[in-house]
Amino acid sequence: MQPNPNMYTLVKVDVASVYLGISVRKSFDLADGGSANEPGLLWVWNLAHNISGNRRDLRFLRAELVARGKGQDAEFRAMTLETVIDQVLPARREGFYGGQLDQAFQIRPRTRLDFGPELPGVRAGSGHWYRRTALAEFLKRRWLGTAILEAKAVAA
Repeated sequence: MQPNPNMYTLVKVDVASVYLGISVRKSFDLADGGSANEPGLLWVWNLAHNISGNRRDLRFLRAELVARGKGQDAEFRAMTLETVIDQVLPARREGFYGGQLDQAFQIRPRTRLDFGPELPGVRAGSGHWYRRTALAEFLKRRWLGTAILEAKAVAA
């Protein structure tokens, strides 16, 4: 599968930092909601094996980073989680092979397999097959934006 530069892809924190021209630490701050002077990034997921642990393995929506770098990210605040997931995992697809999922989520095969029942796949030939519906549920559980939206609701 060739990467599609127009596709809504997820990228790691070091790539996010390059797109935004900021430090990795500042990228983590934006993932946590930003500050009074600078709004946080909304479309960020934690793909760490232990989601409750101290170590986070963040993935950022590339399209939001590109738009923010140009000062044009307002449209991303109006998007719903389902709409973004439909862009990351096109709705026309029923599922993804393991290698395709590794590329889409920027994870290693061992990491994918270590998710176990949280990211259920079935054996398909010499690899694994993951249903789109299960992947969408996984992204919903791992999305950090819920905390940002809840904080805004409390502040309002």
